[in-house]
Amino acid sequence: MEEEQAQLFDSIRDLVSSGRASEALLSLESIHPADQADFIVELDDESRQALLPVLPRDDLARIIEYLPEPERPAILSEIPSADLAPLLDEVDDDIVVDILHEFSDERAGEVLASMKRAWAVRPLLGHADETAGGHMTRSFISLNGSWTVERAIAYMRRVRPDAETAYYLYVVDSAGRLEGVVSLRDLIIASPDRRLEDIMQRDVRKARDDLDQEEMARMVQRYDLVALPVVDADDRLVGVITVDDVLDIVEEEATEDILKLAGVGVKEHALSPVFDSARRRLPWLIVNMFVGLCSAFIVTQFEDTIAKVAVLAALMPIIAGQGGNASIQTATIVVRGLALDELDMSDLIRLLTKEVSLGALKGLLFGTMLAIVAFAWSGSGTLAGVAGTAMFLNMIVASLGGVLIPMTLRYGLKVDPATAAGVFDTMLTDIMGFFIFLGLATIMLDRLT
Repeated sequence: MEEEQAQLFDSIRDLVSSGRASEALLSLESIHPADQADFIVELDDESRQALLPVLPRDDLARIIEYLPEPERPAILSEIPSADLAPLLDEVDDDIVVDILHEFSDERAGEVLASMKRAWAVRPLLGHADETAGGHMTRSFISLNGSWTVERAIAYMRRVRPDAETAYYLYVVDSAGRLEGVVSLRDLIIASPDRRLEDIMQRDVRKARDDLDQEEMARMVQRYDLVALPVVDADDRLVGVITVDDVLDIVEEEATEDILKLAGVGVKEHALSPVFDSARRRLPWLIVNMFVGLCSAFIVTQFEDTIAKVAVLAALMPIIAGQGGNASIQTATIVVRGLALDELDMSDLIRLLTKEVSLGALKGLLFGTMLAIVAFAWSGSGTLAGVAGTAMFLNMIVASLGGVLIPMTLRYGLKVDPATAAGVFDTMLTDIMGFFIFLGLATIMLDRLT
């Protein structure tokens, strides 16, 4: 399928480059708007400028909804503000808000002033991007609880409300406060003379407009919702979050955690400008270099021991590296558990017991393996015992650090553990690995030489 799409993209690209944009348009219309958006992104600037003006407005509006965020500002900058405004009138409100936030204040104002749906978009601009209010749409269906089923259906047929989803119909009072929800199924099968207040579900799962997006996504996932109503501080219905937005949030949050664990900026993309990437990556690399210097300082304190038993230098990186890998494994599981609210401070003892037990098991396995290797290299049972014991103890350290460092960052320092847990775990296992191994070797030096 991907090969067929690549061939289609090549043929459309050839048509555009040869000046046959109208023919290219016919081929482009045969594929999904999401694939059309990918094609637009792949075009060079000259070909894109030739194709965009001939795209029908409805098609271009749908393509805009699927444009990847990193490339979207550059592509939309090629469309004049006066032409962009009617396109954004047909785009989902939450995406329009994201787009306007990407523009300069001047251009955002120009586009908004020309939009027919500015009344719906403007209230959303005041919400932070990473809150429920920043992702909601104002396209929803609200009805009065005193209405009969027959009247509600007649109303929907008459006004044909522009709702992003009609699976849920929200019942509000005269002040717009959310009272209940009626599923489309319940509305269809109910008797025409029944009132909505008699068939609505009153226990409605809802989100405040200032709720963090991660908490909001977790609510949708936990309760298997297709849409989630958003209310303000006075419980007035102000918007709806749909499941497609939640999927984007889940991907964004997962990507953010991965990038943080790697010490990379959360807004960085594969093709970000060089200096932007450098600005985000260098601080953590500097921290890592400092960690390396601390480890080197520990090693210098045992220069005499290493000089007398040179094979120690070959075994040191194995003990430190294996401890670091084990610690990152534990920290990743703990950070994810904290992010999903699967863990809190009440779980600390159980978590430590489990991870230290696992660390002891790994320590026995890898300690024995390293002891065998050390004996094969040197023929020294003492060196084998020192190496195996150091590996065992560093695995215990790795387990403790993998649990305690993320928990301390989260509950003690109120810092996102994904941001720094990996760096501190590596520092701990490197320093302790060298210290334990070289310290034991120094104690047993008479038997090693």
